[in-house]
Amino acid sequence: MKNTDRLEDFIRTNREGFDNLEPSADIWEKINGDTKKVKVVKMRTYLMRIAAVVAIVAISAVLVNNTLIKDKGFSRIADPEINELLDTEKYYAQKVNGKLEEIRKCYSTFPDIKDEVEMDLVELESMYDTLKNDLKDNMSNKSVIEAMIENNRFRLKLVDSVLEQVEC
Repeated sequence: MKNTDRLEDFIRTNREGFDNLEPSADIWEKINGDTKKVKVVKMRTYLMRIAAVVAIVAISAVLVNNTLIKDKGFSRIADPEINELLDTEKYYAQKVNGKLEEIRKCYSTFPDIKDEVEMDLVELESMYDTLKNDLKDNMSNKSVIEAMIENNRFRLKLVDSVLEQVEC
């Protein structure tokens, strides 16, 4: 312990002899340049960014929702007669699709009817799609909706007759 105390005493008494060199100003500038500057982000700025993102998302959601509602092919129209025709068309379309599922179950039992039925249905479906495209152009066109209903009635008769013949 005495050796440490003697060394400490020696350094204290001769301190000025050790501090004879001063660092240059260039070294201090280099040290200041090398240290990273801490970027301070204020909480208010951070909250403003979050609020802006939330506002953009909300506006986008409203715009997308409005666009989808306007683009719907069968949106409701003020004319109740058109609405009734659209409901009738939807009813027949659901009936046809349900019976088509029954026929498709019979394909394994009666594979020879598959090509014939599918060919007839594809032809009727292409006519139906053409009518649907015409309807998009003019939603209040009663004759197009009536033609779609007639197409669905014909498809329903076709599927019913196939179901009667195969009885599966």
